[in-house]
Amino acid sequence: MLDGLDGRDITPEVDDGSLLTMDNVIPCSCDSPTLQNIENMANCWQKGWIRERESENKWDHAYEKLLKGAQEKGRRETIIFLNECSAHASEGRELLESIQDVVHTNCPHCRERLKYDIIILHDLLVCIVSEVKFFEVKVANSKTT
Repeated sequence: MLDGLDGRDITPEVDDGSLLTMDNVIPCSCDSPTLQNIENMANCWQKGWIRERESENKWDHAYEKLLKGAQEKGRRETIIFLNECSAHASEGRELLESIQDVVHTNCPHCRERLKYDIIILHDLLVCIVSEVKFFEVKVANSKTT
């Protein structure tokens, strides 16, 4: 729901004869998170230096700097850092599975709402997949060197 400058609801309503409108006035009976909820979880999940989105080219520099700092502290810190990166990638995979659950839902309310959330879906997939693959590749390469 979008709020105008004066706080009023300015979310457009669709009057296409369907039972549902953008207001989502019909409650959903399933326990699936909405894409908005997943987007909020993804924003919390993202690494701060990645969230800045200056350029994906800078991700590599930031990662290498953090890895080097861990390596300077010793093998134990390096292992901890790499394990944290692996865990971060796994958490991202869980977010992707949540998105998959939303997309493959049988709930008619959620399917209708998904029609209006396609842009959020695209943005979530791009941001999460990019970050997950980045960490998976980096961790795999760091463990083989």
